[in-house]
Amino acid sequence: MRAISPDNLPIAVLEASYALGKLAAASRKAARVSQVELCSRVGISRQTLSQIEQGSPRVQLAHWLVVLDHFGLMDPLVRTLSATQAGQIAETMPRRRR
Repeated sequence: MRAISPDNLPIAVLEASYALGKLAAASRKAARVSQVELCSRVGISRQTLSQIEQGSPRVQLAHWLVVLDHFGLMDPLVRTLSATQAGQIAETMPRRRR
């Protein structure tokens, strides 16, 4: 598996991560929340938040999601999946082994 770097990612991925990063930063600033305060609330480091706000595609998806969720931005993103699509996705996920 190759390392994730802007050099080997599709333009659509780079554009989406940049746009979501700017959305996260604008939402934080509009709410008048400092980076340190937001990091404390969602449980990530300030360095990670800074990378998110810069649109880095190297940040773990879960970190992106907790930031977007904090500002209520998850619903619009998730709503784009229909119930059928979500069911199909769930069916393809590996089952836990015990």
